[in-house]
Amino acid sequence: MISKENYEKLEERAKELGAKSVRLFPAEDIVVEDRTVLKCIFGCNGYGSRVCPPHIPTVSEFKKMLADYQCALLVEWKSENVFSREVSENFVKFSIEPPEDETVKQQFENSLKTILKDRKETIQPGVLELEKLAWTLGYNTALATFPGMCTWCATSDYSSVKCAGDKGPCHHPTLRRPCLMGLGIRMDKTLEKIGTPMQRFPMDDTAPSPFTLILVD
Repeated sequence: MISKENYEKLEERAKELGAKSVRLFPAEDIVVEDRTVLKCIFGCNGYGSRVCPPHIPTVSEFKKMLADYQCALLVEWKSENVFSREVSENFVKFSIEPPEDETVKQQFENSLKTILKDRKETIQPGVLELEKLAWTLGYNTALATFPGMCTWCATSDYSSVKCAGDKGPCHHPTLRRPCLMGLGIRMDKTLEKIGTPMQRFPMDDTAPSPFTLILVD
């Protein structure tokens, strides 16, 4: 397990990078289910991204890898994103069929842009910095995860992501890390298991709490 001194270093750095809270817990408490990737394959427009199935280890493969880790850092990131109830209930639908109501359409576009911006500017670089710090502290197999599809290739206005997908090599191969859901991780059950409350959908003028995990050994 991570020493108290090293944990405090990771926690301090995480908060400097934009984390709301950090928690250390045994890796064996991470809940992994085969069925989780069904939500990636069916219903997620990030499927095929270079950090998502089928470009990452299968759930079975990940379960074996996870058994080699002793602990994990749960990082909750700050976000000023606010979901109206209508956008929260129809987020996937609106990404394919924009709402006719201009006010709702603007709310959806703003929420989408904030998600991409948070991930590209705060969460992804943040977890990589924490992974790097863990490595310098002697945890050589530390591995960061992303909370969803990779956004390194988000457009400058954050309206979309131009991922290479299966059309060619990744544009940022050294910066990509696996999507935790794509590995089969049930974040809801994991949070419940370690006694951390998780927000429930649909949201109603509420800012979600983006979570990610960093495996440490």
